[in-house]
Amino acid sequence: MKKTIFAAASLTFLALLPTAALADKFDMAELTCKEFLADKDGVMPTIFWIDGYLSQKTGNTIIDPDQMTRNIDVVAKGCEGAPNKKIFDFFK
Repeated sequence: MKKTIFAAASLTFLALLPTAALADKFDMAELTCKEFLADKDGVMPTIFWIDGYLSQKTGNTIIDPDQMTRNIDVVAKGCEGAPNKKIFDFFK
């Protein structure tokens, strides 16, 4: 049941893509802290995208809500006082 609820929530978040992603093409590596934090509806879809990207790089196929929470914390702390910092830089 928990997996079903998480999957439904995931699909909902993906439907709310960040405003910037509505352009024809958007390079996620260029997303700044300012853009990320300004789009409250886009926070979770962006974190899901980053998780998927990192999972592909490492071969990890497990969705871990706790890791996503840690990723949000990494970005929130890293963005403090650094509006022009690229979100992707936190995960290199």
